[in-house]
Amino acid sequence: MRGAGFATLLGLVACAQSGGAAEHPPLSVAPAGTPAAPVAKAAPRRPEPLVPSGPAATVYASTAPSDGVKAPPDPLRDAIRAAVRESARRAGVRTPEVDARLDLAMNDFARALGPDDMPAPEAVDFLLAHYGLPDPPPHWLIERATLGSDAEVAERTAPPVMEALKGTQAARLGVGIDRGSGELRVVIAVQERDVDLEPVLRQIAPQKPVTIAGRLRPSFHDPEVVVTAPDGSVRELPVHGARGRFAAERERFEASVGCSAGPGRYQVEVTADGAGGPGVLANFPLYCGVAPPRDAPVPAGVQPTVTSAKEAEARLLALVNRDRAAAGLAPLALDARLAEAARAHSHDMADHDFVAHISPTTGSAVERVARVGLTPDLLLENVGRAYSAEDAESGFMASPGHRGNILDKRARFIGIGVAVGRELAGSVPLFVTQLMM
Repeated sequence: MRGAGFATLLGLVACAQSGGAAEHPPLSVAPAGTPAAPVAKAAPRRPEPLVPSGPAATVYASTAPSDGVKAPPDPLRDAIRAAVRESARRAGVRTPEVDARLDLAMNDFARALGPDDMPAPEAVDFLLAHYGLPDPPPHWLIERATLGSDAEVAERTAPPVMEALKGTQAARLGVGIDRGSGELRVVIAVQERDVDLEPVLRQIAPQKPVTIAGRLRPSFHDPEVVVTAPDGSVRELPVHGARGRFAAERERFEASVGCSAGPGRYQVEVTADGAGGPGVLANFPLYCGVAPPRDAPVPAGVQPTVTSAKEAEARLLALVNRDRAAAGLAPLALDARLAEAARAHSHDMADHDFVAHISPTTGSAVERVARVGLTPDLLLENVGRAYSAEDAESGFMASPGHRGNILDKRARFIGIGVAVGRELAGSVPLFVTQLMM
C-alpha cells in the first residue's frame, strides 16, 4: 500500500517594484520543509490525451450552480468528507465547501495520471477552466493504494487535508477516485477561495465587454485586474470599487474586459495585497469570438526526474531569454548580486515553509537587494514553487502579472535563485525567485 503527502503544484507570486511599491501577486503553498539534494525536473509528458469526463461550464463562478453536474457517487468520497468535517469541527477550523466541479476535475486526474505522475500545470489550468473554477491551482494529495483499502485511506487523508487548511479563510474540497487500473487511486484537492467572483461567461462576444466583479476576503485589499491578450501583451485594467463603511464589510471591485486585441483567448488575473504582499486570487481564460477548447493541450501528468539546483537556475535563464526573444525583446544579462539575493530568498522560503515577497526575516525584495549593494530604480520579482524549471517558467508565463515582469521592456539584468524543498508525494519541489532590474 502506498500513501502520499500534500503538495502544491505551483504557488506563484509576481511583484513589480519601483522604490519599494508593489504592483503584482502570493499564493500560499503546502509546507516545504528543509532542502534536499536533488531537484525534480520534468521528463517527457505521457502521450495519453486528457479528455474531461464532464460537460464544460458556460460560466466561471466562485459558488457551484445548484443545477450543475454531479460527480458519480462513491462511498469513499463520502467517508473522506466526513473525516474532514469531524477533524475541522474538533480543530475549530472552517469546514471546506463541497464542490462537484472540483470532484469532477479530480476524478479526471485520478483516471488519467500515471503511476508516478504529478499533475501537469497546463492540464490543471485546463480542467479548472473547463469546469468553471476561477481560482488558482489547489493543494494536492495523491494516494495510490490496494483495492479494498478504502477505510484506511479515508482515515489517513484527514490530517494532511487539515494541514492544507491551516491559515485559509475559505476553501473548497474536491475528491477524485478511480478503481479501474488495478489499484485504488485517490486525488484530493484543497483550493483556497480568497475572492468571491460573480458569474462571468467563459465565451464572450466581440462587441460585448463583460464585467469582472467580486468581493475580496477580509485579509486582502487594493484589488487589480491584469489581462494577457491573444497577442501576448499584458495590461492592467481600470478597477472601480469602494471599501465597505465597516471593517466587517469586504471590498468589492469591478473591471470591464473587452476584445480590444481581436478574437482569441484573454487570460484574466485578479490580484490583491495581503499579509505576505500582493497575491493572485483568481486566474482564468475568457474566449472572445472563439470556442473554448474541448481537450487539454497536454496529457494529465508529468514524471519527475532529478537535476541540480544549479542546473535548474541555468535552465530558467535560458527559458526567460527564450520567451523574451519570442516577444522581440533583448535577452537579460545575469547579474551576480541579483542572483545572490534571489538565491537567499529561495532558501529562506524553502527553510521556513512559505512563498511570498515579504519575508518575516528579510523583509521585501527592495530591502534584500539593498543588502547586496543594489538600489535599482526598477525592481521586478517573480516567486514560485514548481517541480521543474520548465513548469515554473510556463506557470509564470501563464499568469499575466508574472508574464508582464518577464517581458518588461525596461529590464536589462536578471538574478535567478533556486532552492530545493523537502520531498512531497514522491517528488522534490523547487523554490524559485526571479529578480529583474
